[in-house]
Amino acid sequence: MFFLISTAAFAQQVENIPALKQKQPYENIAMQSLASDSNGTYTVIWIKKEVKAHYHKNHTERIVVMEGTGQMLLGTQIVNVGPGDFVTIPKGMIHAVRVTSKDKPMKVLSIQFPQFDGTDRVMVEKSGW
Repeated sequence: MFFLISTAAFAQQVENIPALKQKQPYENIAMQSLASDSNGTYTVIWIKKEVKAHYHKNHTERIVVMEGTGQMLLGTQIVNVGPGDFVTIPKGMIHAVRVTSKDKPMKVLSIQFPQFDGTDRVMVEKSGW
């Protein structure tokens, strides 16, 4: 009996990220939170066009590209990214995204630590981007 209860509790924590689909219409960015605690925040993000240039004062972000392609501004470099790419963005680094896949949004798993509440995002103007 204990095994069944433990297995049921564990099953509620499993997400198949490649199978997740955005259910609501959205203009540019949609997000689905997977988990969040004091150690980190885990979010699936769909991007149709872009994420404007910004940085985070208090946390590091790691991104796994699941679908689509894009160009990422990382500090002073522009890199092409696509499915399977793993990107580390240290706190304080200016970053942005432009989606380059024509018929498919970018879908990424964003892992931010410590916990992300949005208050440390600082938008910046980046000429040429």
